[in-house]
Amino acid sequence: MAEGEGRRPRLALAAATVAYLLFVAYQSLAGGGAGECRLPLVQQGQRLSLSDGLANLVAYLPLGLLAAAWLAPRRSAGALAAGLAAIAAFSLAMELLQACMLARVSSWFDLAMNSAGGLAGLLLMSRVAVPGHAPAAAAIRSPLLWPVLLVAGAWLALALAPWRFTFDVGTIRSNLAFLRHWADWGGPDPWRFARHFFGWLAVAVALRAIWRGRAAASLALALAIGAALVGQVLLVWRALSHDELAAMALAAALAFSMPSRSAEPVLARLVPLLALASVGAYQLAPGRGGVHAGGFEWLPQLGRGSLLPALELSLMFGWLAFSLLLSLRWLQQCGVDIARRRAVLPGVVVGLMLASEVAQAWIPGRVPDSSAPLLTGLAFVVAWALFGRAGDGRPIRDRARSTSRRPAV
Repeated sequence: MAEGEGRRPRLALAAATVAYLLFVAYQSLAGGGAGECRLPLVQQGQRLSLSDGLANLVAYLPLGLLAAAWLAPRRSAGALAAGLAAIAAFSLAMELLQACMLARVSSWFDLAMNSAGGLAGLLLMSRVAVPGHAPAAAAIRSPLLWPVLLVAGAWLALALAPWRFTFDVGTIRSNLAFLRHWADWGGPDPWRFARHFFGWLAVAVALRAIWRGRAAASLALALAIGAALVGQVLLVWRALSHDELAAMALAAALAFSMPSRSAEPVLARLVPLLALASVGAYQLAPGRGGVHAGGFEWLPQLGRGSLLPALELSLMFGWLAFSLLLSLRWLQQCGVDIARRRAVLPGVVVGLMLASEVAQAWIPGRVPDSSAPLLTGLAFVVAWALFGRAGDGRPIRDRARSTSRRPAV
Protein backbone atom coordinates (compact mmCIF):
# COMPACT_ATOMS: atom_id res chain seq x y z
CA MET A 1 0.00 0.00 0.00
CA ALA A 2 1.29 3.46 -0.88
CA GLU A 3 1.98 5.86 1.96
CA GLY A 4 -0.74 8.26 0.77
CA GLU A 5 -3.31 5.47 0.61
CA GLY A 6 -2.41 4.40 4.14
CA ARG A 7 -2.91 7.91 5.49
CA ARG A 8 -6.35 8.51 3.99
CA PRO A 9 -8.30 6.10 6.23
CA ARG A 10 -6.54 7.50 9.32
CA LEU A 11 -7.36 11.08 8.30
CA ALA A 12 -11.00 10.14 7.77
CA LEU A 13 -11.01 8.38 11.13
CA ALA A 14 -9.48 11.42 12.84
CA ALA A 15 -12.05 13.77 11.28
CA ALA A 16 -14.91 11.47 12.29
CA THR A 17 -13.62 11.14 15.87
CA VAL A 18 -13.19 14.88 16.39
CA ALA A 19 -16.58 15.64 14.83
CA TYR A 20 -18.38 13.08 16.97
CA LEU A 21 -16.66 14.19 20.18
CA LEU A 22 -17.75 17.76 19.47
CA PHE A 23 -21.29 16.56 18.79
CA VAL A 24 -21.50 14.62 22.08
CA ALA A 25 -20.01 17.55 23.99
CA TYR A 26 -22.56 19.93 22.46
CA GLN A 27 -25.46 17.62 23.24
CA SER A 28 -24.20 17.22 26.81
CA LEU A 29 -23.57 20.89 27.59
CA ALA A 30 -25.66 23.10 25.27
CA GLY A 31 -28.32 25.14 27.02
CA GLY A 32 -27.19 24.07 30.47
CA GLY A 33 -26.60 27.55 31.86
CA ALA A 34 -23.89 28.34 34.39
CA GLY A 35 -24.76 27.98 38.06
CA GLU A 36 -23.37 27.06 41.43
CA CYS A 37 -21.42 23.81 41.31
CA ARG A 38 -23.02 20.88 43.10
CA LEU A 39 -21.68 17.53 44.19
CA PRO A 40 -21.21 15.59 40.92
CA LEU A 41 -22.81 12.27 39.96
CA VAL A 42 -25.57 12.38 42.61
CA GLN A 43 -28.39 14.31 40.89
CA GLN A 44 -30.09 11.34 39.22
CA GLY A 45 -33.01 11.28 41.67
CA GLN A 46 -34.78 8.32 43.23
CA ARG A 47 -35.96 6.79 39.95
CA LEU A 48 -33.71 5.87 37.07
CA SER A 49 -34.91 6.81 33.60
CA LEU A 50 -34.51 3.74 31.41
CA SER A 51 -35.34 5.75 28.28
CA ASP A 52 -32.58 8.28 29.02
CA GLY A 53 -30.25 5.41 29.85
CA LEU A 54 -30.91 3.81 26.46
CA ALA A 55 -30.29 7.12 24.70
CA ASN A 56 -26.99 7.61 26.57
CA LEU A 57 -25.87 4.07 25.75
CA VAL A 58 -26.58 4.48 22.03
CA ALA A 59 -24.96 7.94 21.95
CA TYR A 60 -21.64 6.57 23.20
CA LEU A 61 -21.69 3.37 21.12
CA PRO A 62 -20.13 5.13 18.08
CA LEU A 63 -17.30 6.37 20.33
CA GLY A 64 -16.55 2.74 21.14
CA LEU A 65 -16.55 1.88 17.44
CA LEU A 66 -14.19 4.77 16.67
CA ALA A 67 -11.88 3.90 19.56
CA ALA A 68 -11.70 0.27 18.41
CA ALA A 69 -10.86 1.44 14.89
CA TRP A 70 -7.94 3.47 16.28
CA LEU A 71 -6.78 0.43 18.28
CA ALA A 72 -7.18 -1.97 15.33
CA PRO A 73 -3.44 -2.77 14.98
CA ARG A 74 -3.34 -3.67 18.69
CA ARG A 75 -6.39 -5.84 19.36
CA SER A 76 -5.35 -6.82 22.90
CA ALA A 77 -7.24 -6.76 26.17
CA GLY A 78 -4.98 -3.97 27.41
CA ALA A 79 -5.68 -1.82 24.34
CA LEU A 80 -9.43 -2.31 24.69
CA ALA A 81 -9.21 -1.45 28.39
CA ALA A 82 -7.31 1.74 27.52
CA GLY A 83 -9.98 2.66 24.97
CA LEU A 84 -12.76 2.08 27.52
CA ALA A 85 -10.88 4.18 30.10
CA ALA A 86 -10.60 7.05 27.59
CA ILE A 87 -14.33 6.94 26.82
CA ALA A 88 -15.23 6.76 30.52
CA ALA A 89 -12.90 9.71 31.23
CA PHE A 90 -14.59 11.79 28.53
CA SER A 91 -18.02 10.93 29.94
CA LEU A 92 -16.83 11.78 33.45
CA ALA A 93 -15.62 15.17 32.22
CA MET A 94 -19.07 15.87 30.78
CA GLU A 95 -20.73 14.86 34.06
CA LEU A 96 -18.39 17.07 36.09
CA LEU A 97 -19.20 20.05 33.89
CA GLN A 98 -22.93 19.32 34.12
CA ALA A 99 -22.66 19.51 37.92
CA CYS A 100 -22.06 23.27 37.48
CA MET A 101 -25.04 23.82 35.15
CA LEU A 102 -28.57 24.78 36.13
CA ALA A 103 -30.43 22.84 33.43
CA ARG A 104 -28.26 19.72 33.40
CA VAL A 105 -28.09 16.69 35.69
CA SER A 106 -24.84 15.06 36.79
CA SER A 107 -25.65 11.38 37.26
CA TRP A 108 -23.68 8.23 38.00
CA PHE A 109 -26.32 6.36 35.98
CA ASP A 110 -25.52 8.46 32.90
CA LEU A 111 -21.81 7.79 33.41
CA ALA A 112 -22.47 4.06 33.70
CA MET A 113 -24.66 3.92 30.58
CA ASN A 114 -22.20 6.04 28.59
CA SER A 115 -19.38 3.69 29.54
CA ALA A 116 -21.55 0.67 28.70
CA GLY A 117 -22.23 2.11 25.25
CA GLY A 118 -18.52 2.67 24.69
CA LEU A 119 -17.76 -0.90 25.79
CA ALA A 120 -20.43 -2.28 23.45
CA GLY A 121 -18.90 -0.37 20.54
CA LEU A 122 -15.40 -1.59 21.42
CA LEU A 123 -16.48 -5.21 21.56
CA LEU A 124 -18.58 -4.97 18.38
CA MET A 125 -15.92 -3.25 16.29
CA SER A 126 -13.27 -5.73 17.42
CA ARG A 127 -15.07 -8.25 15.19
CA VAL A 128 -15.50 -5.95 12.19
CA ALA A 129 -13.02 -5.28 9.39
CA VAL A 130 -11.41 -1.85 9.83
CA PRO A 131 -10.24 0.21 6.82
CA GLY A 132 -6.58 -0.42 6.18
CA HIS A 133 -6.43 -3.56 8.32
CA ALA A 134 -7.23 -7.24 7.88
CA PRO A 135 -10.75 -8.39 8.78
CA ALA A 136 -11.06 -9.89 12.23
CA ALA A 137 -13.97 -12.10 11.18
CA ALA A 138 -13.05 -14.30 8.24
CA ALA A 139 -16.62 -15.56 8.07
CA ILE A 140 -17.76 -12.21 6.61
CA ARG A 141 -17.64 -12.89 2.89
CA SER A 142 -19.25 -9.85 1.36
CA PRO A 143 -17.66 -6.42 1.89
CA LEU A 144 -21.19 -5.02 1.60
CA LEU A 145 -22.55 -7.01 4.54
CA TRP A 146 -22.02 -4.35 7.21
CA PRO A 147 -23.41 -1.44 5.13
CA VAL A 148 -26.49 -3.56 4.40
CA LEU A 149 -26.88 -4.43 8.07
CA LEU A 150 -26.63 -0.74 8.95
CA VAL A 151 -29.40 0.17 6.50
CA ALA A 152 -31.73 -2.72 7.41
CA GLY A 153 -30.97 -2.58 11.13
CA ALA A 154 -31.47 1.18 11.50
CA TRP A 155 -34.80 1.01 9.64
CA LEU A 156 -35.97 -1.90 11.79
CA ALA A 157 -34.98 0.05 14.91
CA LEU A 158 -37.02 3.00 13.63
CA ALA A 159 -40.03 0.74 13.12
CA LEU A 160 -39.76 -0.49 16.73
CA ALA A 161 -39.38 2.90 18.45
CA PRO A 162 -39.70 3.63 21.39
CA TRP A 163 -38.32 0.13 22.14
CA ARG A 164 -40.48 -0.69 25.16
CA PHE A 165 -42.16 -4.08 24.83
CA THR A 166 -44.77 -5.98 26.81
CA PHE A 167 -46.45 -9.40 26.80
CA ASP A 168 -49.62 -8.04 28.38
CA VAL A 169 -52.58 -9.61 26.54
CA GLY A 170 -54.72 -6.49 26.86
CA THR A 171 -52.02 -4.29 25.32
CA ILE A 172 -51.51 -6.73 22.44
CA ARG A 173 -55.24 -6.76 21.72
CA SER A 174 -55.29 -2.98 21.78
CA ASN A 175 -52.40 -2.87 19.31
CA LEU A 176 -54.37 -5.11 16.93
CA ALA A 177 -57.78 -3.49 17.46
CA PHE A 178 -57.39 -1.27 14.39
CA LEU A 179 -57.64 -4.36 12.14
CA ARG A 180 -61.35 -4.62 12.93
CA HIS A 181 -62.00 -1.21 11.40
CA TRP A 182 -60.80 -1.58 7.80
CA ALA A 183 -64.17 -0.34 6.56
CA ASP A 184 -63.67 2.92 8.47
CA TRP A 185 -60.29 3.57 6.89
CA GLY A 186 -60.59 6.55 4.60
CA GLY A 187 -57.45 5.77 2.61
CA PRO A 188 -53.78 6.35 3.35
CA ASP A 189 -52.33 9.54 4.67
CA PRO A 190 -50.00 10.41 1.77
CA TRP A 191 -47.09 11.56 3.95
CA ARG A 192 -47.15 8.63 6.35
CA PHE A 193 -47.72 6.12 3.55
CA ALA A 194 -44.83 7.56 1.51
CA ARG A 195 -42.46 7.43 4.46
CA HIS A 196 -43.11 3.73 5.13
CA PHE A 197 -43.40 2.70 1.48
CA PHE A 198 -40.14 4.27 0.30
CA GLY A 199 -38.39 3.19 3.51
CA TRP A 200 -39.28 -0.48 3.13
CA LEU A 201 -38.51 -0.35 -0.57
CA ALA A 202 -35.05 1.08 0.22
CA VAL A 203 -34.45 -1.82 2.61
CA ALA A 204 -35.63 -4.28 -0.05
CA VAL A 205 -33.18 -2.85 -2.60
CA ALA A 206 -30.39 -2.84 -0.01
CA LEU A 207 -30.89 -6.54 0.68
CA ARG A 208 -30.24 -7.26 -2.99
CA ALA A 209 -26.63 -6.17 -2.46
CA ILE A 210 -25.82 -9.43 -0.64
CA TRP A 211 -28.74 -11.65 -1.64
CA ARG A 212 -28.63 -11.44 -5.42
CA GLY A 213 -31.47 -13.82 -6.27
CA ARG A 214 -35.12 -12.82 -6.05
CA ALA A 215 -36.09 -15.73 -3.78
CA ALA A 216 -33.34 -15.18 -1.18
CA ALA A 217 -33.79 -11.38 -1.14
CA SER A 218 -37.59 -11.72 -0.84
CA LEU A 219 -37.17 -14.17 2.05
CA ALA A 220 -34.81 -11.76 3.83
CA LEU A 221 -37.29 -8.92 3.34
CA ALA A 222 -40.16 -11.09 4.60
CA LEU A 223 -38.17 -11.89 7.75
CA ALA A 224 -37.45 -8.19 8.34
CA ILE A 225 -41.11 -7.27 7.86
CA GLY A 226 -42.15 -10.13 10.13
CA ALA A 227 -39.77 -8.97 12.86
CA ALA A 228 -41.14 -5.42 12.58
CA LEU A 229 -44.76 -6.61 12.79
CA VAL A 230 -44.17 -8.88 15.79
CA GLY A 231 -42.18 -6.20 17.59
CA GLN A 232 -44.81 -3.51 16.96
CA VAL A 233 -47.58 -5.75 18.27
CA LEU A 234 -45.59 -6.11 21.53
CA LEU A 235 -44.94 -2.39 21.99
CA VAL A 236 -46.40 -0.72 25.08
CA TRP A 237 -48.55 1.45 22.83
CA ARG A 238 -49.95 1.00 19.35
CA ALA A 239 -47.59 1.74 16.48
CA LEU A 240 -49.07 -0.19 13.56
CA SER A 241 -51.57 1.46 11.23
CA HIS A 242 -53.44 0.80 8.00
CA ASP A 243 -50.99 3.11 6.24
CA GLU A 244 -47.95 1.15 7.31
CA LEU A 245 -49.46 -2.25 6.49
CA ALA A 246 -50.47 -1.07 3.02
CA ALA A 247 -46.99 0.42 2.46
CA MET A 248 -45.32 -2.84 3.56
CA ALA A 249 -47.49 -4.93 1.25
CA LEU A 250 -46.89 -2.72 -1.81
CA ALA A 251 -43.14 -2.48 -1.15
CA ALA A 252 -42.87 -6.26 -0.80
CA ALA A 253 -44.79 -6.80 -4.04
CA LEU A 254 -42.52 -4.41 -5.96
CA ALA A 255 -39.39 -5.90 -4.39
CA PHE A 256 -40.23 -9.34 -5.75
CA SER A 257 -40.38 -7.96 -9.30
CA MET A 258 -37.00 -6.20 -9.14
CA PRO A 259 -34.57 -6.84 -12.00
CA SER A 260 -31.84 -9.45 -11.82
CA ARG A 261 -28.21 -9.08 -10.80
CA SER A 262 -27.30 -7.43 -14.11
CA ALA A 263 -28.98 -4.23 -12.91
CA GLU A 264 -26.77 -3.85 -9.81
CA PRO A 265 -25.48 -0.32 -10.63
CA VAL A 266 -29.08 0.85 -11.05
CA LEU A 267 -30.08 -0.68 -7.73
CA ALA A 268 -27.03 0.84 -6.02
CA ARG A 269 -28.06 4.32 -7.19
CA LEU A 270 -31.68 3.66 -6.20
CA VAL A 271 -31.01 2.99 -2.48
CA PRO A 272 -30.25 6.60 -1.41
CA LEU A 273 -33.01 8.01 -3.65
CA LEU A 274 -35.61 5.83 -1.91
CA ALA A 275 -34.22 6.64 1.53
CA LEU A 276 -34.23 10.34 0.68
CA ALA A 277 -37.87 10.11 -0.46
CA SER A 278 -38.80 8.41 2.83
CA VAL A 279 -37.03 10.99 5.02
CA GLY A 280 -38.33 13.80 2.81
CA ALA A 281 -41.90 12.63 3.41
CA TYR A 282 -41.29 13.00 7.14
CA GLN A 283 -39.56 16.36 6.78
CA LEU A 284 -42.28 17.98 4.67
CA ALA A 285 -45.34 16.51 6.40
CA PRO A 286 -47.49 18.98 8.38
CA GLY A 287 -47.11 18.68 12.15
CA ARG A 288 -49.63 18.95 14.92
CA GLY A 289 -51.27 22.33 15.31
CA GLY A 290 -51.66 25.02 12.71
CA VAL A 291 -48.97 27.43 13.87
CA HIS A 292 -46.09 28.37 11.58
CA ALA A 293 -42.68 28.61 13.24
CA GLY A 294 -41.73 31.64 11.17
CA GLY A 295 -37.98 31.34 11.70
CA PHE A 296 -34.97 29.06 11.39
CA GLU A 297 -32.80 28.11 14.37
CA TRP A 298 -29.19 27.66 13.27
CA LEU A 299 -28.14 25.94 16.50
CA PRO A 300 -29.29 22.28 16.56
CA GLN A 301 -32.12 21.76 19.04
CA LEU A 302 -32.01 17.96 19.01
CA GLY A 303 -31.41 16.52 22.48
CA ARG A 304 -32.41 19.61 24.45
CA GLY A 305 -35.73 18.01 25.36
CA SER A 306 -36.62 14.36 25.84
CA LEU A 307 -33.75 12.08 24.85
CA LEU A 308 -35.77 9.18 23.45
CA PRO A 309 -37.43 11.17 20.60
CA ALA A 310 -34.00 12.67 19.91
CA LEU A 311 -32.58 9.16 19.56
CA GLU A 312 -35.35 8.23 17.13
CA LEU A 313 -34.68 11.28 14.95
CA SER A 314 -30.94 10.60 15.05
CA LEU A 315 -31.61 7.08 13.82
CA MET A 316 -33.69 8.42 10.93
CA PHE A 317 -31.02 10.77 9.60
CA GLY A 318 -28.33 8.22 10.36
CA TRP A 319 -30.29 5.70 8.30
CA LEU A 320 -30.26 8.14 5.38
CA ALA A 321 -26.47 8.48 5.73
CA PHE A 322 -26.05 4.68 5.86
CA SER A 323 -27.91 4.40 2.56
CA LEU A 324 -25.31 6.75 1.02
CA LEU A 325 -22.51 4.58 2.38
CA LEU A 326 -24.07 1.43 0.94
CA SER A 327 -24.68 3.08 -2.43
CA LEU A 328 -21.08 4.25 -2.77
CA ARG A 329 -19.53 0.96 -1.73
CA TRP A 330 -21.94 -0.99 -3.94
CA LEU A 331 -21.08 1.17 -6.94
CA GLN A 332 -17.39 0.66 -6.21
CA GLN A 333 -17.96 -3.11 -6.16
CA CYS A 334 -19.63 -2.75 -9.57
CA GLY A 335 -16.51 -1.07 -10.98
CA VAL A 336 -17.67 2.55 -10.79
CA ASP A 337 -15.19 5.29 -9.88
CA ILE A 338 -16.57 6.99 -6.73
CA ALA A 339 -13.65 9.38 -6.06
CA ARG A 340 -15.88 12.40 -6.68
CA ARG A 341 -19.18 10.87 -5.71
CA ARG A 342 -18.11 10.18 -2.13
CA ALA A 343 -17.88 13.94 -1.51
CA VAL A 344 -20.55 15.24 -3.93
CA LEU A 345 -23.34 12.79 -3.06
CA PRO A 346 -23.29 13.36 0.73
CA GLY A 347 -22.95 17.10 0.14
CA VAL A 348 -26.05 17.14 -2.07
CA VAL A 349 -28.08 15.13 0.46
CA VAL A 350 -26.99 17.36 3.35
CA GLY A 351 -27.97 20.39 1.26
CA LEU A 352 -31.40 18.87 0.59
CA MET A 353 -31.87 18.22 4.32
CA LEU A 354 -31.01 21.86 5.00
CA ALA A 355 -33.51 22.97 2.33
CA SER A 356 -36.22 20.76 3.85
CA GLU A 357 -35.61 22.33 7.27
CA VAL A 358 -35.81 25.85 5.84
CA ALA A 359 -39.07 24.86 4.11
CA GLN A 360 -40.53 23.86 7.49
CA ALA A 361 -40.82 27.57 8.34
CA TRP A 362 -43.85 27.56 6.02
CA ILE A 363 -45.23 24.16 7.13
CA PRO A 364 -47.79 24.22 9.97
CA GLY A 365 -46.69 22.61 13.20
CA ARG A 366 -43.01 22.27 12.30
CA VAL A 367 -40.04 23.98 13.97
CA PRO A 368 -36.99 24.19 11.67
CA ASP A 369 -33.41 23.98 12.90
CA SER A 370 -30.05 22.66 11.71
CA SER A 371 -30.27 19.22 13.35
CA ALA A 372 -31.22 17.27 10.20
CA PRO A 373 -28.33 18.33 7.92
CA LEU A 374 -25.77 18.19 10.74
CA LEU A 375 -26.83 14.70 11.85
CA THR A 376 -26.88 13.40 8.28
CA GLY A 377 -23.39 14.71 7.57
CA LEU A 378 -22.01 13.51 10.90
CA ALA A 379 -23.48 10.02 10.49
CA PHE A 380 -21.99 9.70 7.02
CA VAL A 381 -18.54 10.87 8.15
CA VAL A 382 -18.50 8.37 11.02
CA ALA A 383 -19.93 5.51 8.95
CA TRP A 384 -17.51 6.12 6.09
CA ALA A 385 -14.52 6.27 8.45
CA LEU A 386 -15.54 2.96 10.03
CA PHE A 387 -16.94 1.00 7.11
CA GLY A 388 -15.86 2.89 3.98
CA ARG A 389 -13.43 1.57 1.43
CA ALA A 390 -9.80 2.56 2.06
CA GLY A 391 -8.02 4.17 -0.85
CA ASP A 392 -8.72 6.80 -3.45
CA GLY A 393 -12.21 5.72 -4.52
CA ARG A 394 -11.17 3.99 -7.74
CA PRO A 395 -13.20 0.94 -8.80
CA ILE A 396 -12.30 -2.17 -6.83
CA ARG A 397 -12.25 -4.38 -9.93
CA ASP A 398 -9.93 -2.05 -11.84
CA ARG A 399 -7.60 -1.72 -8.87
CA ALA A 400 -7.37 -5.48 -8.57
CA ARG A 401 -6.26 -5.70 -12.18
CA SER A 402 -3.71 -2.89 -11.80
CA THR A 403 -2.00 -4.60 -8.83
CA SER A 404 -1.76 -8.01 -10.49
CA ARG A 405 1.74 -9.47 -10.54
CA ARG A 406 1.25 -11.64 -13.58
CA PRO A 407 3.62 -10.71 -16.43
CA ALA A 408 2.21 -8.71 -19.29
CA VAL A 409 1.67 -10.58 -22.55
